[in-house]
Amino acid sequence: MSEKVVYLMRGLPACGKSHAAKQLVAHGGVVLETDEYFYTQVGTDATQYDWSDDLLPAARAWNLARFRAALGQGVSPIVVDRGNGRNAETREYVELARQHGYDVQLKEPDSPWWLEIRELLRNRSVNRPQLDEWAVRLAKLSRATHRVPVARIRAWMEGWRVDLSVDDILRFVSPGTSTGSSAT
Repeated sequence: MSEKVVYLMRGLPACGKSHAAKQLVAHGGVVLETDEYFYTQVGTDATQYDWSDDLLPAARAWNLARFRAALGQGVSPIVVDRGNGRNAETREYVELARQHGYDVQLKEPDSPWWLEIRELLRNRSVNRPQLDEWAVRLAKLSRATHRVPVARIRAWMEGWRVDLSVDDILRFVSPGTSTGSSAT
């Protein structure tokens, strides 16, 4: 019997997470993407991305329910295609996967532009001008699908943790407690 694996995709918008996720399930498994909610559960045209900030909690709950179902069925691999940083939502994915006997691994895209951005993120203060340029480019690239604004991408860049581990995610304490943090 093969090992049960959950891959948590990490990366900024338009960096190749979805492409890498599809490669991970090329021979079986499932990709679960919160953004799919805005295609399939909202509006009447499944080719339209009907984003709404107000619906984000429902989209997250929908994707988590699909994740629970896949775990219960023993599907492997399961790829969770979202930002997956250091936050309560990602921690819940990790905890559920481990409760079901899954190995949890963080995965990032291997696109050349993501590898460049990732390297720039290692020293944000020195590389701020290049990161600002990349934020604009990523916002333009995402315009056709997710329409992520430059300011949001820059905020995610500021909080990005290049060295994030699954253990870091499990140590996350929700904001409002004395040790809370939301760094990605």
